[in-house]
Amino acid sequence: MAASRRSVSSPARSRRTNKRGETKGLAVITIAIGALVVAMVLLQAMAEHPGIFVLLAVSCVLALSYWYKIQRQRTEQVKQRVEEIIQTHIRALRVRKLQLITTDSYGKPKIERWGREIEYFITNHIQPHIRAGDLSRLQRHTPIATLVQNLLEIDETRNPNMQTFSEEMSPSEFEAFCAEELRRNGWQARVTLQSRDQGVDVIAEKNGIRVVLQCKLYSSPVGNHAVQEAAAARAHEQAHFGIVVSNHRYTEPAQQLAATNGILLLHYRDLPGLDSALRALKVQNSMQTVGHS
Repeated sequence: MAASRRSVSSPARSRRTNKRGETKGLAVITIAIGALVVAMVLLQAMAEHPGIFVLLAVSCVLALSYWYKIQRQRTEQVKQRVEEIIQTHIRALRVRKLQLITTDSYGKPKIERWGREIEYFITNHIQPHIRAGDLSRLQRHTPIATLVQNLLEIDETRNPNMQTFSEEMSPSEFEAFCAEELRRNGWQARVTLQSRDQGVDVIAEKNGIRVVLQCKLYSSPVGNHAVQEAAAARAHEQAHFGIVVSNHRYTEPAQQLAATNGILLLHYRDLPGLDSALRALKVQNSMQTVGHS
C-alpha cells in the first residue's frame, strides 16, 4: 500500500515541478518582452526627440554620483567606527607589539607573530561589531590591518613612552613603559611573553651588552623575591646584567642581597641613565672580585 502511494505521489510531484518550471519560464519571457518593448519605445522617442537622450544620460550620471556619494559616506562612517574600536584597545595593542616583534641574530625584525596578532584582533574585536558587507567595502579602500598600524604609529609618536607613568597602570603596561623608556635611550628592548618569560619581563641589548629586567609595580617596598628572580633570569638568558625596576623603594634585605649578587636596583626614573648605572655596577663588581681574590 505504501509502494502504491509512492507510485502515485511521484508523478504528482513531477507535474508540480513542471508547472513551476513553466511558470518561471513564462515570467522570464514576459520580462524579456517587456524590456524589449520599453527599449523600442525609448529608441523611438529619442529618435523623435533627441533631448530625451540627453536628459536620460544626465539623470543616470546624477544618480550614479549620488549613489557613489552615499557609498563613500557609509564607508567613512564604518572607518570611523573601526578606528574607535582600535583606539579603545590602543594601549593593549602597543604592549602586544612590544611582546611579539623581536629581532633575529642579524638584527632583522621578526614580525610574523605580530601579523597574526593583528588578524586575531580584527577577527575577535572588530568583525563582531561591523557588518560583513561594510567591512568588505572598507577593506577595498583601506585594509583594516593598515588602519591598526597607522593608528599605532600615531599613538607611538604622540606618546613615545606609553604616555607618563601612572599608578593606575597594569603590570603589563608598566613593563611596556620600561621597555619604551629604554628604546628612547638607544636600547633594543622588548617585553617578553608572560607565559614563557622564565622570570624575565624585559630583555634589552645595546653595544653588545645584554640585560634582563624584572619590572615591579608595587604599592609597598620591593623585597628579596624580586632580586632572586632577576638573578635567575640573568643566568637563564645568559645576560651580562640583571636589573629590578620599580616604582617603589627596596627593603634593606633586598638591597643587601642585590649587592652580593650583582643585581642592579632602579627606580623607573633611573632608566634614562641606565648606561651610567651599568658602568658603575661593572666597576663595583670588579672591585668585589679583586677583594675576594
